[in-house]
Amino acid sequence: MDEEVLSEGRRLSRTVCLLCRQRKVRCNRKLPKCDSCLRGGVECQYIVVKNKPGLRAGYVSELEERLAKLEQEVQQLKADRSVPVEINSLAAPSSASDQSLRDAPASIAHISPRSVRCSPFDFDPLSVSILDELCTAWFEKYHAWFPILHQATLLEILQTSPILSSTVHYIVFKAIAAVTIPHSYHSDSLTNEQRRILSDDLRGQVVMEAISQLSLQSLQAVLILTIRDYGAGRLSEFWNLIALAKRMGTQLGLRDIVAHHCDKFNQVSATPPRMLPLPISLVNREEKIRAYWMTEVLDGSSTVGAAWNLNISRPGSNGLLPSSDTTWAFPEAVIGGWSFDKFDMSSAYSLYAILVTNELYHVHRFLQQSFDTQSATERVRWQSECKAVDEGLIAWRSKFVTVSIRMSVESGGVYDPNVVLTHCALDLAIVSLYQRLALPPSGLEEAQGPWYHAIQRCLDACDSITNVLRGMHDTHLENISPLIISCIFVASRFFLVHAKLLNVEIPRNLDLLVYSLKTCGLRWSYARRLEKVIRTATADHKLPSSMSSLPTQFYDLQYSYLDIDEALRVWAEGLEPWMHLAGLEHPALDQTSILMPNMNIMSGDDGTFMPDAAQMQQAEAALTACRH
Repeated sequence: MDEEVLSEGRRLSRTVCLLCRQRKVRCNRKLPKCDSCLRGGVECQYIVVKNKPGLRAGYVSELEERLAKLEQEVQQLKADRSVPVEINSLAAPSSASDQSLRDAPASIAHISPRSVRCSPFDFDPLSVSILDELCTAWFEKYHAWFPILHQATLLEILQTSPILSSTVHYIVFKAIAAVTIPHSYHSDSLTNEQRRILSDDLRGQVVMEAISQLSLQSLQAVLILTIRDYGAGRLSEFWNLIALAKRMGTQLGLRDIVAHHCDKFNQVSATPPRMLPLPISLVNREEKIRAYWMTEVLDGSSTVGAAWNLNISRPGSNGLLPSSDTTWAFPEAVIGGWSFDKFDMSSAYSLYAILVTNELYHVHRFLQQSFDTQSATERVRWQSECKAVDEGLIAWRSKFVTVSIRMSVESGGVYDPNVVLTHCALDLAIVSLYQRLALPPSGLEEAQGPWYHAIQRCLDACDSITNVLRGMHDTHLENISPLIISCIFVASRFFLVHAKLLNVEIPRNLDLLVYSLKTCGLRWSYARRLEKVIRTATADHKLPSSMSSLPTQFYDLQYSYLDIDEALRVWAEGLEPWMHLAGLEHPALDQTSILMPNMNIMSGDDGTFMPDAAQMQQAEAALTACRH
């Protein structure tokens, strides 16, 4: 009975007076008539409200599962794109996430095409297996033009050390990983963004450790990092590392070793001795010598053309030079069979070091002098001194050509990147030496006019760079030192500015220079940035300078390429948002894009090329749209 009453009560609690419901008034649900219907004198009608169907069993837990899975996928996409990750703990997506992304529509899946395999659970860039691959890449692609490490010794340490992190060379391995992992790690287990994050993290570790722990290996690691910063176009960071390396080298007494042939150490002499440890082996001594020269080479070659008050080391005489490349390739046990006096010092790297530290010193010194551009007497004096410095470069070039030919014959014609770098550094020095005098500053054109000797010397140097590049394979150009980028850019810029200011056609050689920048850009982002600059200047050739989107200083040869580098960086970064409007693809610009119109290669004897009228209109319209 009680159950029947309870059931009837539940039923009545679900009843509602139909008239009250329609009139939207409160109903007291009194039976047989509610108060509202009773007062109105109408028949009260009741209906039973059916319960709405509830959720099926297990639905809530299933929904929570799906939400958790979706949240995990979103977090993974964030990690792939922008969230910094730890070196040793890159999170791996679950198998469910893997299947979910494979089943996702193309409009969603394209967001991160490699995200399902980009984060191995236990990836460690400093594990022996991965370091073995990265060190192999280093000695194949970098060592020839950056020979500061002894290959046999370093690889032996890598393969035989039970605890690699406890060795003094561990910081060197970190630096190698920081430089090579963005380009030379062949596994597809990492996205490009993760490679960049790893490289940045390793760079930070190396710098902090090098500052706190002075050693030859710390210096070597800092020098290796400079490659990464210069190749990325981070010149300020690059010079900061060079300053750190020079101070470390001074504390280690490297110049004393080079200048005094390891004498004057811990002994009575006319020169005050230094309390420094002597090299413990021939390899240790040679690595110190090479670390000293590489520091000076990087400092001198990266600042050619700057009129700043640089603290470039004065040339030394009779200093110890790096040993021959052939000798340096032997294991230490083999090298130990020779005396130092038997080393053959005439290597291509030694010639490059001599050029940068001795001959280019005079170029630096000349460019740091000031003169009155308004004074005709001062201009004549400057021209005379400029020629004197140039004569020294001409004499050195003739000796270099003779020696390089002999070395090429002895090596069977094997390609040597240091020969290329020496040629290009010489030509860069000539353009830097003459370009400020070639065309007078704005406002002095009529009074002074061009100095045609300087113009011709610059054009010859630009052609010389082009000829050197023409003889290189693409793989060699892709793998060579990023310092060649500035040489290519300076030649390209002079061709363009000379043609624009004197109203002549652009030399056809510019096409090869742009292609060379594009090839270097396969590895170095600095080359990709400067390629954009040259392509834009080419498209703007027939436009007034005021209509060009480039900084006006680009067309003023009173400014060196180093003076305008920061302005060009800002310009290139500002270019990014509208690049897609021109159909451009990053990082390498499309050859058919408006920034480099398809060139009509002319069949005339002048060997020049120019964009046609339609292409110029297209370029002008795009630049106008960009400004608005």
